[in-house]
Amino acid sequence: MDKSFIIAQFFLRIMHISVVYILVFLISYVVGSIPFSWIITKLVTGKNLREVGSGNVGGRNVYRATGSAKWAWTAGLLDVLRTIVATVSPYFLAYDLYFSKITLTTVAGPFFLDTQWSFCLAIAGFGAILGHNWPLYLLSHGGRGITVVIGTMVFANPILLGFWILLWPIVITIVGYSSITYVVVTALVGVIGFFLQPPLLMPWALSNLSIGLLLIGIALIMLSRQGDNIRKIRAGEAKKMNIWKALGGKKKLSEEILK
Repeated sequence: MDKSFIIAQFFLRIMHISVVYILVFLISYVVGSIPFSWIITKLVTGKNLREVGSGNVGGRNVYRATGSAKWAWTAGLLDVLRTIVATVSPYFLAYDLYFSKITLTTVAGPFFLDTQWSFCLAIAGFGAILGHNWPLYLLSHGGRGITVVIGTMVFANPILLGFWILLWPIVITIVGYSSITYVVVTALVGVIGFFLQPPLLMPWALSNLSIGLLLIGIALIMLSRQGDNIRKIRAGEAKKMNIWKALGGKKKLSEEILK
């Protein structure tokens, strides 16, 4: 086969894949922008969630606006489900419409092809958290990404969600502040993701590199939204979470987590 033809085919495929990645991101961003927390607060109280409490469009602020842990958890659950849809839909759509149609050549062998498809997972996850944090429909900032972390791990690798749940009480005990704990735990689980061995990977997400990049990237995006919390911590205005009192029954666990 002519060398120039192979090079031309390679660059053409790169262009095609770039278009696929852009479409995956856009679909994920649009779906991930649906502001369930804002919608629930508006329906239940008539308030604009951006004008209540921290102004963030997330489950914790729904609790401040409604005074109800039930509505806060409902908003959080809907945000998690939205994230799963925002990640799963473009991911498999990209496979059905593009990656499954590629004829394998020396330029795109099975491993190379699987890796390219797997990176759609990281791109979809980035779209979902950017949509959650800066929703298209509100033309303003949204939440801080906790539900996106849970939603992406549920799909990408539920084993990592187990690590996240295991690490969270340990880190919150050391750090004390929930906002920073979520970022630290997500980053730690991202590091673990890099080292997941094939038997622990899901059949639809076989690249530990893409999973690790996804969670590290989400952690960095979450950190970029913590400016107010970091300022409050430095000023001594932030409240520490006492998870062990809640587990001991002295406080309601659901309310302590939503602080």
